Amino acid sequence: MSNCLHIKQKLNKKLYCNKLKKEIKISDCSNCKSKEYKTHTCSKVKPKTQKPIKMRSNKQSKLERNRFSILTNDLNHCILCGAKKDHLHEVFFGRNRINSIKYGLVLPLCSTHHTEMHRNKEWQDYWHKKGQQAFITHYPLDFIEIFKINYL
Repeated sequence: MSNCLHIKQKLNKKLYCNKLKKEIKISDCSNCKSKEYKTHTCSKVKPKTQKPIKMRSNKQSKLERNRFSILTNDLNHCILCGAKKDHLHEVFFGRNRINSIKYGLVLPLCSTHHTEMHRNKEWQDYWHKKGQQAFITHYPLDFIEIFKINYL
């Protein structure tokens, strides 16, 4: 079938041109002077003024679904206040987010404490140190080699 914007196929399998307002044959469409082509839009790309959407890889999605924590056994309640968790916060976010998920450096937090965790530099420093200590005791790997920074 043609890629013309005006052509439609009816239920009786006959072609209909909305521009000419009549049933046509495919050859009529190919000779038409008012043919306009359909434009295909990609759902992954926003208009030119915005950046394309970054898609998650299957590996990253699998890691996020199977998150665990070496800092706590209870991932259902906020580690700070005990309320129902709303977010799983990676201790080392940003470029080390995947490493945090991979090695279990994840904290369950309620919305209030999750927002405060991102705003409060002292809390971040405390959990960075605690996370590094937990990593060192739990894994026989070099923390600095993996995370490229030392918090102790």
